[in-house]
Amino acid sequence: MSAVSEPAPATDDEAPEPPAPTGVRAVLANVLRALVTLAIVAGIVFAVRTQWSAVKDTITELSWWALLASALFVFLGMGAAVRAWQHALGALEQPIPAFDAARCYLVGQLGKYLPGSVWAFVLQTELVRRAGVSRAAGFITVLVTVGLSTTSALVVGLLGLPALFQVSTAAAIAVIVLVPIALLCAYPPVLTRLVNLALRILRREPLHRPLTMHKIALALGWCAVSWVLYGVHLWLLASSVAGFEFGGLIECVGAIALGMCAGVLVFVVPSGLGVREAVVVAALSPFMDPGVALGLALASRLVFTLCEVFAGVVAATAGSRVLRNALVHEHSRVPRPSEA
Repeated sequence: MSAVSEPAPATDDEAPEPPAPTGVRAVLANVLRALVTLAIVAGIVFAVRTQWSAVKDTITELSWWALLASALFVFLGMGAAVRAWQHALGALEQPIPAFDAARCYLVGQLGKYLPGSVWAFVLQTELVRRAGVSRAAGFITVLVTVGLSTTSALVVGLLGLPALFQVSTAAAIAVIVLVPIALLCAYPPVLTRLVNLALRILRREPLHRPLTMHKIALALGWCAVSWVLYGVHLWLLASSVAGFEFGGLIECVGAIALGMCAGVLVFVVPSGLGVREAVVVAALSPFMDPGVALGLALASRLVFTLCEVFAGVVAATAGSRVLRNALVHEHSRVPRPSEA
């Protein structure tokens, strides 16, 4: 009779799903999860109420088609951002299915409604861990995806430099200086060294193979697509007031990329409140009264908030194990490098 070999123990690279906590740890984990959920809900409710009181007059004056079309492009931009996130994870040897990537990204985005945008990254790291990625690898991948997103935003944001010069000459010069630095850090050989350095600090094994230009370019490309789609969203809102102008579209794409990028970097306020609006108002002011531009900037934020909340709630609801297994067949999951 042939002996049956014992299954090999799981390694850190295979990143098995951690066992569910038991006893006191389970209670504490559930309490903490409930508190975080309540804090996010409270932050969202506060943000929506505050934004509605400031923008209700503008919203009621906008045409229904402009609101629906702009919301559609926000959803499309989120889809592109999810694809960018998934490609970045795959480039870092941590591939997960699109279904899991969407849940991690969309639900994690709700964390930015807490004071300090860093909470979105913390929540995404935890959700990636639940998707089968080790905590250290999840932390690195979130940092890299944020870096790639920021790099693409700076490049696309060059279209909005004229508007940024109106807000702050120093900030515009900083963007010009940061673009080549960001592109250098995103260059695969350099990025590989940075990632391996971070893994060494966390006492984890380095990447099995260097990052490739193809995968990093895909992530950067999808990030750029998301910024363009978000810019179209803003342009549609502005066009319903000031008329359609192609030059306005270019300004809106650059402004939304720079504004949202600055909102992430200025992490002391929830979702970069006020930072994005300053850049957007400067971009729209040549086409309309500054007061109207401010109303549209706030309307854009409200549309974003409602779309992000809707997408996050749907992703969280669809994240149950039963529904996930029904929608994502086990054979569709991307194999780990150790399984290839």
